[in-house]
Amino acid sequence: MRNISVLVAIGVGTDGFRQILVSPEGEKEDLEGWRGFLRHLKERGLKGVQLIVSDACRGLIEAVAELYPNARWQRCVVHFYRNVFSHAPNNKVAEVARMLKAIHAQEDAQSALTKNGEVVAKLKP
Repeated sequence: MRNISVLVAIGVGTDGFRQILVSPEGEKEDLEGWRGFLRHLKERGLKGVQLIVSDACRGLIEAVAELYPNARWQRCVVHFYRNVFSHAPNNKVAEVARMLKAIHAQEDAQSALTKNGEVVAKLKP
């Protein structure tokens, strides 16, 4: 049995709708694998990429910087939450989740920063 990964690129058009662009099998999620994946998208005509949202895979981040240098990168919220939860005691995960959701539910960046400050203050002894 061999391990494979399925890489998926989902684009959001100017109309706001999502569309699967490509989903090939890959051997590894390393720099070369991601470089080939992004090169394939580029060869198919993908341009104007403004934002890439993903996990914090170093190979992907490096490949994005190389092939789409003008695109911004943002860590996927689900992967961010999982990372935070891995550092919280099991009996506190639900409470931490509520706090994170309260921050992310804010209407604008300033409100989120204010809520973040409140959460941090509450967590400090």
